[in-house]
Amino acid sequence: MADFFDRSFSVDEVAKFKPHPATYQMVADALDLQTDDLCMVACHLWDTIGAQAAGCKGAFLTRPNNNLIEAENVPQPHYLSDDLVDLAEQIIAANGG
Repeated sequence: MADFFDRSFSVDEVAKFKPHPATYQMVADALDLQTDDLCMVACHLWDTIGAQAAGCKGAFLTRPNNNLIEAENVPQPHYLSDDLVDLAEQIIAANGG
């Protein structure tokens, strides 16, 4: 699967685990971006919540028995789908692609 990605990042670089903001800032710095330019794509809601708390966007891929938590104090992901291709198309469209 690694062949599908240009680069990977490790929390070893900052010695902190997500959702610590330093993990997301490390990626933004390495890519010469701001955290609000980043989007965490995940099938675990806590991953999108952590990324959004650090200023990133969140894209949630739903799976059976893995649903949103609909509550006032829980940030909802910016993008949502049960299909990875559809989720990617949403992100691309929202970013002018």
